[in-house]
Amino acid sequence: MTPNNPRLLAVQTLTRVMGKGGYSNLTLDHVITKYQLDSRDAGLLTNVVYGVIQHQLTLDYLLAPFVKNRQLDTWVRCLLQTAVYQLQYLDKVPARAVFFDSTEIAKKLGHQGVAKFVTGVLRQAQRSGYPDPMTIADPIQRLAITSSTPVWLVKKLQAQLGETKTAKILAAINQPAHASIRVNTTKTTAAALLKALQPQFPALKESPLTPVGLVAPGGHLAGTREFADGLYTMQDESSMLVAPSLDVQPGDQVLDACAAPGGKTTHIAQYLDPDQGGRVTALDLHANKVRLIQQNAKRLDLDDRVAAQVMDARQVAANFAAESFDKILVDAPCSGLGLIRRKPEIKYTKQPEDLQHLQKIQLAILDSVAPTLKIGGRLTYSTCTMVKEENQDVVAHFLATHPEFEQVPVLTLKPLAKTHGAPALQLFPDDYDTDGFFIASLIRRK
Repeated sequence: MTPNNPRLLAVQTLTRVMGKGGYSNLTLDHVITKYQLDSRDAGLLTNVVYGVIQHQLTLDYLLAPFVKNRQLDTWVRCLLQTAVYQLQYLDKVPARAVFFDSTEIAKKLGHQGVAKFVTGVLRQAQRSGYPDPMTIADPIQRLAITSSTPVWLVKKLQAQLGETKTAKILAAINQPAHASIRVNTTKTTAAALLKALQPQFPALKESPLTPVGLVAPGGHLAGTREFADGLYTMQDESSMLVAPSLDVQPGDQVLDACAAPGGKTTHIAQYLDPDQGGRVTALDLHANKVRLIQQNAKRLDLDDRVAAQVMDARQVAANFAAESFDKILVDAPCSGLGLIRRKPEIKYTKQPEDLQHLQKIQLAILDSVAPTLKIGGRLTYSTCTMVKEENQDVVAHFLATHPEFEQVPVLTLKPLAKTHGAPALQLFPDDYDTDGFFIASLIRRK
């Protein structure tokens, strides 16, 4: 078996993600580049890795009668999960190829005894059939297994959003995420970029959410000459709604308090004119992430209006004078539950207590930036999550302790019919096939 076999690489990638806590998207990108996979093998690898993580609890349920209580090494469990995923979810993959490769991978990564165990499990499942999750009596447990979502999160979403909306969200997050790009309007227009890219990506089309977004079902959009030349950047459509909510003017002084890797920073920068003194100050806690902001700004030729520096956003008030900024963005550290389509491992790594811990950090950041906003200035609070503890509850607590702030409707460049939580803007993954996102706008009145 060659080292670049996509099924072998899938097992190794999943073992890293599940065993060592790596991010699936970053690990996949590294593996595809390292082994120089062609589009077919890269497609199979990506499908299997994301599919296994998305359906992990379902796959473990299907395997349970055959594995029983045996303690498995992480790579062995990942191998069995990849095999069952292909057999149960992929129509065009021959069963004989799955069986053969699974046995060979077991030999390569383990020994003959492991290979016999893996083959035995798959053969027994083939003979007797897999258990049906729809027969689970408890409705919460049934939805948790069929959607592969931890019980605590199912209960949380149902309590806050109801059973119907929760079911729609959980169905949406197990679908592949499409590709989306944000046009650099300082260099080109959406229409011109669409015309330039469509020969390579025929399915590329305008975003229904924003006039600066283009979307496609898939494709390596970060590999084009236009990307290298800074005509666009990769960004989810929901995230593209944040910068317009600030109503940035060309000469504004803007603070992006939690900026890395710089997607929203550079979007803000597109509205600024350095000749009029416009600048966005971009902060992050880690030096390597500040370098990412700088690199993104430079590629887009926006570095003349971006000042990135290392700073804990909870220390803003101690480092900047009162009323320093016309606009402030707090894209707060959060659980990331709205990103599950792109980072499905988030479902399993987050715990209920994380929400309260993160809320404290979110409020501390808001408390710190508040005095540095000018009277009449606008503050946007945003997260890539879907639960009230990190969204509505944070805004309500901040307003209760900062009566000088008033919440106002979120500004958008296009009218949006499917939104929740007015005057805030909450998007769920099933609304527009985007990441889950929350945006609230506040004005400092006195």
